[in-house]
Formats: sequence, C-alpha cells, structure tokens
Amino acid sequence: MSQAQVQKLWRQGEDYARQGQANAALNAYEGLLAIDPDHVQALLRASRLALMLGRYRVGQDYALRALARRPSSDEAVLTLARALRMFNEPGALLECVEHSRWRERRSVEWLTELATLVSTVGDNALALQILDVAAIRDPKHAPMRYFRGVVQMFFGDMDAAERELEAAIARQPNIAQAHWVLSRLRKQTAESNHVERMRAQVGRVTPGSENEAYLAFALHNELHDLGRYDESWQALERGCWIKRQLSPHDRLDARRMYEGLMRLCDADFVRPVEQPPAPYVPVFIVGMHRSGSTLLEQLLGGHPMVSDGGETYAFTTQMRYGADYRNKGVLDAELVRRAAGVDYAQVGQRFLERSAWRAQGKPYLTEKLPTNFLNVGFIGKSLPQARVLHMVRDPVDTCFSNLRTMFSDVSTFSYDQHELVEWYGQYQRLMAHWRQVMPDRVMDVHYDALVADPEGVMRQVLAFLGLPWDAGATTLDRAGAVATASSPQMRGGIIKNRASAWSPYEDRLQALIQGLGEYR
Repeated sequence: MSQAQVQKLWRQGEDYARQGQANAALNAYEGLLAIDPDHVQALLRASRLALMLGRYRVGQDYALRALARRPSSDEAVLTLARALRMFNEPGALLECVEHSRWRERRSVEWLTELATLVSTVGDNALALQILDVAAIRDPKHAPMRYFRGVVQMFFGDMDAAERELEAAIARQPNIAQAHWVLSRLRKQTAESNHVERMRAQVGRVTPGSENEAYLAFALHNELHDLGRYDESWQALERGCWIKRQLSPHDRLDARRMYEGLMRLCDADFVRPVEQPPAPYVPVFIVGMHRSGSTLLEQLLGGHPMVSDGGETYAFTTQMRYGADYRNKGVLDAELVRRAAGVDYAQVGQRFLERSAWRAQGKPYLTEKLPTNFLNVGFIGKSLPQARVLHMVRDPVDTCFSNLRTMFSDVSTFSYDQHELVEWYGQYQRLMAHWRQVMPDRVMDVHYDALVADPEGVMRQVLAFLGLPWDAGATTLDRAGAVATASSPQMRGGIIKNRASAWSPYEDRLQALIQGLGEYR
C-alpha cells in the first residue's frame, strides 16, 4: 500500500480520537502499523488508547515497540518517556533518555520535564546533570530552578536547595510547590521564616486549588516551627479540606479491597510458587507512610551486601501486568478480584528481571514503598526468597504525621481524622492476617526501639534477613539521594527523643486519638 494509505489511516485515527471513539481510533492506528510498523507516533497513540480501553499489556507492548524505534523528535521522546514512566519501566525510560541526545536539546522546558521523569525512577544524579544543561540554556527559568532545589534536597545539600528555591520564587512568586518544599528544609525561627510572604501569595491563587493547598501545608509547617499552634492548625485544616475535595477517598472500594485480600489470601493461597534460584533477595519494607521506613532502608543500605532500591511501584506494576489492568495506587478492589487468576511465577520473574538494575550486583535489594503491605500475600506467593520488614510506630505519631503531610496522589484517606482512623484499623487487621498466614516471612521493626538502640535492633534485622553483622548498618553517614518526604530528616544522624508533634493540637485531635485508642 502507498504512503497515501498511511496518511489516510493516520487522519482517521486522529479524527476518531478527537471524537472520543477510542476503539475506532485504535483500529485505525493498528491498521496503519500493519503497513508501517516503524511509525512512532502511531505506536504512541495506540499505547495510550489501549490503556484507556483497559488493555494494559497491549498498551505497554506498544510503548516498548516505540522505544525500539529510537524516536528523535522532542515531542516523541517526551511522550514515550511519559508512557514508560506511567508503565513503571525505569530501565526502558533510562534507555530512552540515553538515546535522546538530551545534551544537544535547546528547550529548557523539555529538559526540565525529562529531568523530572528521570528523578521519579530514582536516578537523581542523571536528573541533576540534565538540569545543569537546562540551567545553561536559561538560568532564569523558574520551574527548572525549583526542581533543581528539589533534587539538591534529595542529595542533602539544604543550602544549595534553599538558594535554588529562592531563585525560583524570585522569578515566579506564585510557584506554590517551591514555598512548600522551602518550608520543610529546616526549622523556621522568628528571625528567619517565610510566613508573611506565603500569606501574601494565598490571596493571589485560586481558592480551593492545588496551589492553595501547597501554601496551606507550607504555612502549617512554618507556623508549627514558630509555636503559633492556633494559626498552624487553621492552615492545616484548610489544606486538608482542599485536598479532600480534590482527591476524595473511596471508602467503599477500600473496604472491598481489604475484605477481598483476607478472603483470597489464606495460608494455602500464599504458599510460594516454584521458582528458579533468584539472583538477589528482595527485602520489602512496609507499613504506614511516616512510620520510619526510610530510616530503616537507609540503615540497611549501609551494609555492603545491600542495595537500597528506594520507593517504587515495581511490584504493583507486575501485578497490573499479570491482571491486565491498571489500578489506582498500589491496589484496589478490582485488582484484588482479578488476582485469583494471575500467573504468580510470571509476576515474580518479571519483578526480579526488571528490578535487577537497582540491585547493582549486590545479593540483597530493598524496596521501601510502605503501602506494599497490601501486596504482602502476593509477594509471598510470587517471590519465595523475599522477606518483609514491617515498620511499627506509635499510632497517633504515625497518623498525625500522615495528616500533616501533603501527598501527591496517594494516601487519599489521610486528610480526614475519621477516614484516617478507619484506614489504620484496616491496615492493622491486614498485618495481623499476614502474620498468621506467613509467620516466618514478616518481621515487625519498632521505630522507637530502632532509634533508641540502632545496633541492637539492626542485629535482629540482619539475622532475620540472613545477613552477617556489619556496623555500617547502624549509621546514616552515606552519600546519595533520599527521594521521599523524609529526605530532610535523613541528614545529620538518627534523631532521638523526638517530641510528639501532635501534642500542641491534642484538643483538636480527639477524633483521631480516641479512634486509635485500641491500637496504642
């Protein structure tokens, strides 16, 4: 067939897509690809449409086929990089970046977005290199300066981070995320804070917007440091109210998910499938967000036999592939429903293969996405060699820390005290279930004990994992990026005797405190 036929099918696909006729559009692109298999834009369009139609595996296959064609235009490279990030294919994303000739690109916007995508898969050193090129292209570009500040924070250079964030705000005062990150870099003082500047910005953003939420959480952080607790609480309440409107929590789906997990994952179900010997031992660090999982991973990463792999959706990605379904977050009720028919040998092998680059040749790899506690039964079934470390922290400390953290698009339960209590109870019951059906695979690690006696607790942890003792697993004195909400706290050693941050708000937290009473 002629090039004219290719162009006709392309126009048909574009027209159908604009009209919202996804099936017809996908059929047109697939017809085009039957004629011209190297048409990168058609591959990328087909990938997006297949995902919209619930065909997860097909969508991923189209994205990987596009990667093999080595797209070169700015638009195609970024579209492919976004798709590979969405499918959580970090190795493929880094391959895409490697072949993109990013050092030759001129657009600071393009470079900044590419650096952001690279950072989300854990390669912050490469992200910083890309941002260095972007800074040469346009040193005054505010979003670039903002993200340079974020990456500098990940690397623990708080002074450099502050300079970058201030430069971003000087150029673009309404860049709300920069105010929020700045509020977390250090403890604010009466002599040095940003409260009035942020209050001025609140009046300039759209009420109820994500930008107002960032500023509200930032004001809460700084006013809390200043001991102005009434004002701090008002800011926190406002931020939580906005986030709850923007990202409502689906309580019914959560209940169905938890019930389905405990019904499906009995002792027979979680019995491991047969697998060939694994090249490394995956160590999953799970629990509630803000329970100390980053601290534990950083300590383990000091052991010469452990690669600290960071916080990824690598396991959930393989569950999505096995179920041919893209859920929201780590798990939902529909993925649990489909889980009975998943090939768990395939899930385990794909996880090991696609995470091998993070292990860096070491015999142990940590994966510290806290909400993998939902996946523990599937992890136990698909990865016989895997071990699970469950971080346990005081319920009120943990839940209040969740309440005052502005998450991106996860932890939608964390902006309301009643929903937070309900989720915490569901989590506790599920962890009790895992201990019952997998008694030798899960170890509780208590945060208070860990900070009080790092050596004593880490000796127990290493013994559970089958690792020899090494004093490197008791300190935080290591270089490298920490790309989590706990990044500022991972510098300067283990913090002991930290006062309960919630105590100044005790009278306002009665729903939380009373609701968590049975778990304390």
